[in-house]
Amino acid sequence: MNRILQDDDYTAFQKLFADMYSPLCVFCVRFVHVKEVAEELVSDVFYTIWKNRQQIVITSPKAYLFAAVRNRAFDYLRKIKKTVWCDLEAAMQLAAELTNSQDLLIEQELNHHVEKSIASLPRQCRLIFELSREHGLKYKEIASKLNISIKTVETQMSRALKHLRGSLQITG
Repeated sequence: MNRILQDDDYTAFQKLFADMYSPLCVFCVRFVHVKEVAEELVSDVFYTIWKNRQQIVITSPKAYLFAAVRNRAFDYLRKIKKTVWCDLEAAMQLAAELTNSQDLLIEQELNHHVEKSIASLPRQCRLIFELSREHGLKYKEIASKLNISIKTVETQMSRALKHLRGSLQITG
């Protein structure tokens, strides 16, 4: 290590890197639990040593490297602790649930308004609308069932739909 620090011996640095990189990565993974992050942190430690080789005083290279990697791992963990992390799938599931909940709430609210609007229709108009929309009867069948003309069914359905559009503020 002294050859690296004092003599700028890049070959000695490469040997130290080759000998210590893997054990330091294994050590670092114990803290950060992600192999790629550990590799990046260990590489950063080696980079910092080489960059600051003129100012560093090291008595035990192995102890220094393990302490530096541990400290870098702790710094990383402190940094990510400040950031809110979540599992992407869990976040997507939560977003889907929120969307489904919001959609359900909107649908329930709309259904409530539609039901309230239908309930406010005059009795015969409401009956004709319900027979058509809820029971699926054709105008001719409704006219026959209620003993009225098809034209009356058409007129009442037109009024019902106009009333619904108006009460729900739907144009078109």
